[in-house]
Amino acid sequence: MTGYGHAQRQSHSATIVVSVKTLNHKYLDLKISGLEAYPALELKVQEMVGQYFARGHVAVQITLERRDRAPLTINTDIARVYAAALQKLAQDLQLAGGLSLDTLVRLEGVLQRAEEPEAELWEHLEPAVHEALTQAQESRTREGQLLAEELLQIISQLERELAQIEQSAAGVKKLYKERLQERVRELTGNAVELDEGRLEMEVALLAERSDITEELARVKIHLRAAREAITGPEPAGRLLDFLAQELAREANTIAAKAKDAQITLCVLEMKSLIEKFREQVRNVE
Repeated sequence: MTGYGHAQRQSHSATIVVSVKTLNHKYLDLKISGLEAYPALELKVQEMVGQYFARGHVAVQITLERRDRAPLTINTDIARVYAAALQKLAQDLQLAGGLSLDTLVRLEGVLQRAEEPEAELWEHLEPAVHEALTQAQESRTREGQLLAEELLQIISQLERELAQIEQSAAGVKKLYKERLQERVRELTGNAVELDEGRLEMEVALLAERSDITEELARVKIHLRAAREAITGPEPAGRLLDFLAQELAREANTIAAKAKDAQITLCVLEMKSLIEKFREQVRNVE
């Protein structure tokens, strides 16, 4: 499910801005940006996200907008290494001219800004991250309620189609007998008297091969499980995805076994509804 959260706090030296965006995904895919200088804090934020979300693309953007420039420090050790390496290079290549201070301070790592201590930064960052994550979670919850209503509506439609199939299936044996009698009459021109016992046997064989009682029972079980998962307190995305696959499998079996036109029409409608169900289930955590 999609969601968005935003929060802002003031530390001693900076304005902390946290934004959280979530998108649909089968697993938890987390990306945190803005804390490259604070790897320990980035790990803490990662742990916090795991407490809020189990699935989805989650992007956490943290911006530190400094109100004033942080003081500069000079890393003398790095400067000495650079100076020694450049002087040796100049000697090896017999280059004229000395190493200037202007050149040296431009090299990476020589001049460094004094970052805010992690403990002080975390004191203001943690509540901002909590607030943004809470907003994103509430946003997803609102969307989830609407999604649950839609999924339950699809299940109700599937149950209606299932009831229609059961009603049609009850008269299939009689329909088979009528069809078989009519077919024999067409082929023999009423010249052969039908053996009622043999006819019943053939009808029974046809009915057995096209019996969908077990498939209908499993569909009922899957729909009941889907309802319980949607209305239950636990994340249900993976279970619903599995149930959608099983419903599609049973619908295909019913379509292959049933020889009744009305049942076939109902199954086609069921397959369409199951596909809608599967599409929406991808948005469920």
